Amino acid sequence: MITVVYSFDRNYAHYAAVSTYSLALHSRSALRIVWVIPADDLEHIAPVAANLEVEVELRPVEPGEFSAWKASHHFSQAMYLRLLIPSLIHEPRAIYLDADTLVLSDLAALHAVDLGNNLLAGVPDPAGAQSSRVPRQCGDPYLNSGMLLMNLDALRNDNMLEKAKAIYCEYENELAWPDQCVINKYAEGRKITLDVKWNRQISAFDITEAQFDSVLSESGLAVLHFVDSVKPWHKWCNPSVGDFYWRYADRARIDGLKPQEITTIDQAMLFARVLDHNARFQEASMLKQRIIESLLGSQDSDSIA
Repeated sequence: MITVVYSFDRNYAHYAAVSTYSLALHSRSALRIVWVIPADDLEHIAPVAANLEVEVELRPVEPGEFSAWKASHHFSQAMYLRLLIPSLIHEPRAIYLDADTLVLSDLAALHAVDLGNNLLAGVPDPAGAQSSRVPRQCGDPYLNSGMLLMNLDALRNDNMLEKAKAIYCEYENELAWPDQCVINKYAEGRKITLDVKWNRQISAFDITEAQFDSVLSESGLAVLHFVDSVKPWHKWCNPSVGDFYWRYADRARIDGLKPQEITTIDQAMLFARVLDHNARFQEASMLKQRIIESLLGSQDSDSIA
């Protein structure tokens, strides 16, 4: 039995469902799937879970002090709920996944990684490491927290939650990527780095079609993680990334799930840049013309593209 845990709020429920569907679709192992969610969001998230053709265990929790912790970028306080996993899941280990992932293969080999006395295993995040302002030991890897293999027995024995709280209080002003910086500082010296295939971080915006095709051809690719603020369910993302994502989303048949349309000039400009970047110049030119017309007031800005 492999335990896989997600944590998110109502805003990411549909996307967590797509990731969960992809996980179940490719798994050859028995799964226990747990969604850790804010208690206030239960009535919104429960129907999504019920509609999904995958068995999901809901674990609603009170946010407690996390409600006063800072949010940043496109993240909400729900990012901190993963700190509760050792106290909620009474298994020796678990795999944590963010909602903005797609699972493309069985995770048994990941779940079986020898952790020894280490607390966590994950894939490095070079961009996060560069922007993190929390001091770290020389040579200590900075892991992306969107996929973590968690040694739950060791984390419980080490009192992870209380130590994480202390780190947050000490470094609150330096936390560029709050939950991720806290987790990396907490597990300093007790982390294992894994092959990039277990958390292949890509941008749904900057990546070109050719680059995305190259990623999909990588040997053993297991988890795709869409790491920036532009997600594959946004109409202004790279079309090839969006098309690939919706192959899973459409098969999951999740009520209420649909692409987020382009409704602002800024989103339309971003999409025009994406089209130019992918040498789709005619489409980009047409979109820019619509933007100009919208700016001139000749077109309703609610339907730019």
